[in-house]
Amino acid sequence: MTGGRSVYSETELNQWQATPARPVKVINYLLVAYIEPPIDLSELKRLGIFTNHPPQSIFEINATKLATLLPRLSLGFTP
Repeated sequence: MTGGRSVYSETELNQWQATPARPVKVINYLLVAYIEPPIDLSELKRLGIFTNHPPQSIFEINATKLATLLPRLSLGFTP
């Protein structure tokens, strides 16, 4: 189900005993590129992406913050 790319082991996923009444959300994603050079936490704070500690899970970056971040990513195409 997760294509071998999960932070959870197969055993952990099975222990959740997903059912239609109690589903487990799986998020598929496509890796576009690695960010080179990596963006330091202090830069992310300076750009206003994070205000304190980084989140411990997936979170949404609003359009304004994303517009600030995209030029720094150097993904090989113009956003």
